[in-house]
Amino acid sequence: MILKVIRETWGHPSVTRPLGFTVAYGIGKDPSFQRPIDWEAETFGDIYQLRLQDDYKALPQKVLSLLEMSSSACGKLPFVVKTDDDVFINVYALRDLLEDIKDRTEEKNFWCLVWEGMPVIRTNHSKWYITKEKYSDSAYPNYCSGSAYIINSVVLDALLEQSNHTVPLVPAEDVHVTGILARQAGVGHVQISSRYAFKSTNEDKIADGQTIFAHLGPGAEDRGEQLWTYLVWKRKQVKNELADGL
Repeated sequence: MILKVIRETWGHPSVTRPLGFTVAYGIGKDPSFQRPIDWEAETFGDIYQLRLQDDYKALPQKVLSLLEMSSSACGKLPFVVKTDDDVFINVYALRDLLEDIKDRTEEKNFWCLVWEGMPVIRTNHSKWYITKEKYSDSAYPNYCSGSAYIINSVVLDALLEQSNHTVPLVPAEDVHVTGILARQAGVGHVQISSRYAFKSTNEDKIADGQTIFAHLGPGAEDRGEQLWTYLVWKRKQVKNELADGL
């Protein structure tokens, strides 16, 4: 199970707590998988389970519900990072990035990989097919890769407020939340595409902190463990080299 790998690697409390991070997990309704979910929730106390089914069309509402839960549970936070479960995060590099933007907690921006001018898919056999009746424009507003993005409490509140007046027209949560809702709420985007990796995940770039978010896709469990082992080894090696130089 991918949550187990996250808990044992970059999401382990011994790693995240010294960095000032709290990791929580959002899961939709799945009767066939309820017993393991209940066990995880009781054991770790960090599971948010929704009444929504875990399917593609429910993703916009699922993400918004989780953002609302985070706001209710944690109050005003400097930053919230939303990520998919098949993304490996160099949390040390993430901490450094958040430190760099710590004075920007009042800005209405996403920090993310920004997709610009993406066309609306009209091919009816595509998973992302949208009719003109649902969405009439030929291209979407700028939006973030849904793999991972960073927001502050100002943006979180603006998105949740706007979502109360907006019916999701597009099942892609990244388009709806970070594109359509963002535009309506007056939220912009800061491009940090160089901090993302897809398919080709270079171990050294991840370990050195050039890559913060690595989308692993299928096989994320094994690959995530490998990347973490290498990251830990590389950090120890750098620490030893610095010690030797003193």
